[in-house]
Amino acid sequence: MPLVNSKDILAEARQKRYGVPSLLAGNLEMIVGTIKAAEEKRSPLILAFNQEVTPQIPLELGLSVAVDAAQRTRVPVATILDHGYRLEDVVRAIKAGTSSVMFDGSGLPYEENVCQTRAVVELAHAVGVCVEAELGGIAGSSVIIGEEGPEAHLTDPDQAADFVRRTGVDVLAISFGNAHGVYKGKPELDLKRVGQIHTKVEIPLAMHGASGLAEADYPKIVESGISKVCYYTAMALGASNDLKKMMAEQNERATIYHHLIARAIDYFYTDTKRLLDIVGCSGAAN
Repeated sequence: MPLVNSKDILAEARQKRYGVPSLLAGNLEMIVGTIKAAEEKRSPLILAFNQEVTPQIPLELGLSVAVDAAQRTRVPVATILDHGYRLEDVVRAIKAGTSSVMFDGSGLPYEENVCQTRAVVELAHAVGVCVEAELGGIAGSSVIIGEEGPEAHLTDPDQAADFVRRTGVDVLAISFGNAHGVYKGKPELDLKRVGQIHTKVEIPLAMHGASGLAEADYPKIVESGISKVCYYTAMALGASNDLKKMMAEQNERATIYHHLIARAIDYFYTDTKRLLDIVGCSGAAN
């Protein structure tokens, strides 16, 4: 079906209070496995390309593959540049055909974040591409396990309303105790803050650093007002461990690389199905 943008997918998710996973499309194993799961579950999906996670894959190639795959699906699938930090990155992603981009100016002073995000929005909207931005600081790293990353800074609800009004952004990623990578200790998620932001803005909210939580947490997170659930580290670690298990169980001479590809596709397919059920979007594409 035609490529859709994340704004359209997430607007319905916000209205009906279910979550939509944003899963990394770093290679074909990820893309094939996750799309297969979404089609089987009749679920919308967002495929994200993150240059920091897969630096050896050119942005133009990685995003183009995701876009082509999304256009071949039987369910609504959007593509997005994940954590673009420069206007040049956004332009490259748009030229690669993506339907959505994320500009991350959260590390900038507030007024500079507003200014640069507004410029990205004006550019992207002119060609029909929707924009996600980030406000507040999300700690941790999905690139190097255990790395501290930026200092956590929770999103202020009133500032979020001002930011959305002044930038015209379509989706807002917020900080409420969530963290990239592996959580250290028990996560302390401020869902009351999410609810406050949800009532002050009329656009979908995104949670980055959503993997690795207890399954019972996700319905509460979605109900509080999160529509986009960015999920990577726990799935990536699970895939790595599954491949290690496969290698340990088989004779090394009997395992050829294409066997690993098939096993990885199966893992991403199975784990994505589980996730679609947990966040409540299975059947949402019917």
